[in-house]
Amino acid sequence: MLLTPGQYFRLQGRKPRKRFGQHFLSQSGTAEKIVASADLDQNDVAVEVGPGLGALTRHILHRVNRLHLVELDRDLAGYLKENLEPGNCRVEVHQQDVMTFDFSSLSRREGRRMVLLGNLPYNISSPLLFHILSSGPAVERAVFMVQREVGERIAAEAGGKDYGVLSVLLGICSTVRPLFTVDPSQFYPPPRVDSLVVRIDFPDEPPAVGLFFDFLRRLVSVSFQKRRKTLQNSLKGSGWFQAEVLDEAFRACGIDPRRRPETLRPEEFLKLAEFLYRRGKR
Repeated sequence: MLLTPGQYFRLQGRKPRKRFGQHFLSQSGTAEKIVASADLDQNDVAVEVGPGLGALTRHILHRVNRLHLVELDRDLAGYLKENLEPGNCRVEVHQQDVMTFDFSSLSRREGRRMVLLGNLPYNISSPLLFHILSSGPAVERAVFMVQREVGERIAAEAGGKDYGVLSVLLGICSTVRPLFTVDPSQFYPPPRVDSLVVRIDFPDEPPAVGLFFDFLRRLVSVSFQKRRKTLQNSLKGSGWFQAEVLDEAFRACGIDPRRRPETLRPEEFLKLAEFLYRRGKR
């Protein structure tokens, strides 16, 4: 039987760990709503990131045949193993930092793409999304609860103040949908900010994987290093490409080099990156 956060920490005689950014969802109805948003079925392989005390886990268990739980906190991983793993071949607990977790390897082992769920601490939200993007086709979809500011940033569209590197890369590789907000009172202990639940769907063949993804990410990052500069000045100032190569790329892609990076749509960044990548390999 899984305990509530209050019950668990009273029994343990300790508090949630601040260094792990631990805020445990305590409202079962909200947890069920988050899990329902992933549209799970018995054939899915689900991976829950940071399951903690199992707020989402208990609603995932009866929906899938295979569930992997990735938990960094040794005590919580031990608690989950003790309460979920014995005699249950459908559940596997990985006591590991999710930033070192090999989604691609697990996808190959399970023989299918995976569905990710989790309540993500603020400090790992963006790095984890970059990690997932670099995993190529291993992930089919994800439903995450993140700090509202982060959620608005990853779902931002071109031209807005929240639009940036992660917005562009997710816009190229996936479809992001904000679903609903969750207020601080639903957590133990309550955070200082609202949370936002987002769903991310990846196509069967993501357009940016492997070495090209590294190239694409670098191109977008360099472009946004100084947001107020034009795209031309940002890229030429980096010294990464010769000026004539950039001029050729802008002409070929139909992109005005005087535009600021924040005005380029994800597909325009992709077109520019593909041209420069091919040009560099000649």
